[in-house]
Amino acid sequence: MVMLSKTGSFQRKGWALLIVGAIVITGTTVGTAQEVQRVASLSKVETSRAAASKQNKYTFIMFWKDQDDATKAMWNNLQQNLAGKTDTTTFVAVNTNDPAEENLVKEYGVSRAPMPLTLAIAPNGAITGSFVKQINADYIQQSFVSPAKSRCMLTLQSRKMVLLCVNPGAKSGMPQGVQNFKAIPCYKDVVEVVSVSAGESAETSFLQELEVAPQNDQTTVVFMAPPGVMVGKFNGSVTQEQLIAELKKAGKSCGVDGCKHCKE
Repeated sequence: MVMLSKTGSFQRKGWALLIVGAIVITGTTVGTAQEVQRVASLSKVETSRAAASKQNKYTFIMFWKDQDDATKAMWNNLQQNLAGKTDTTTFVAVNTNDPAEENLVKEYGVSRAPMPLTLAIAPNGAITGSFVKQINADYIQQSFVSPAKSRCMLTLQSRKMVLLCVNPGAKSGMPQGVQNFKAIPCYKDVVEVVSVSAGESAETSFLQELEVAPQNDQTTVVFMAPPGVMVGKFNGSVTQEQLIAELKKAGKSCGVDGCKHCKE
C-alpha cells in the first residue's frame, strides 16, 4: 500500500462547504402511509424543493427577515442569474418568521443565522453553497457540483465518513481493504463507499480538487471524515488495518464516535 497524502483539511477550493454552520441534515425511512402523510403536510417551499429534486434540479432558498437593501439586492441577483436556468434550477424566498415554513427553518438551523442567507440545495439534498448578505454569478456557478461530489458532501453533512474509490474503469471492483473496513460492525453504519470512474468527464473538476490523477492503472481511495477532514489518499491495495490506523491519527476531527471507540 502506498499512502498518497496525509491528514488535512478541505478548507480550500470550496470544501469548507461540506458542513455549513449549524445546518442539520437528517435522513429517515418511512413506510408508504407515513410518506403520504408527510407529503401532505409539506409547506409550499418544501413541496417546491421536493418537486425540483424529482426533476434533478437544484433549489436556491433565500432566507430573510427584513426587506432591507441587502435582501433586495440578493433576491435581484438570484432572479438575474437563475431566471434563464429553469431547466436546472428553481429559487424561492422564505421569511424565517413565517409559521408555515417553521419546519424548513428548523431543518436547516437558520433561525439565528445572519440574514439574508441563500442556501444552494442539490437534487440529492446536499447543501452545495451557503451565501450570507451577498451573492453573485460566480458564487451561484460554484454551487453546481458533480454527482460524486454531491454525494460525498451529503454524506459528510450527515456526519458520516466517505471512502471514495476512483477507479481506472467502470468495471473495476471495490478494493478488498475497503470492503473489509466497511464490514467492521462499528464502522459499517458510519461510512459510505462512493465509486466513480476516473474517466468520467463530469467528475474532472472534482478529481482535480482532490489532486487525484485522471490517468492511473489502479484504484485510488480517498478517505474523508466530517466535517471536512482528508484522512488520506491510498492506492487500491490499502488494507483495513491501514485505514483504521490513519483514522485513529485523525482523532476527534473525524466527528464520528466509531473513530474513538472502535477497537479492531
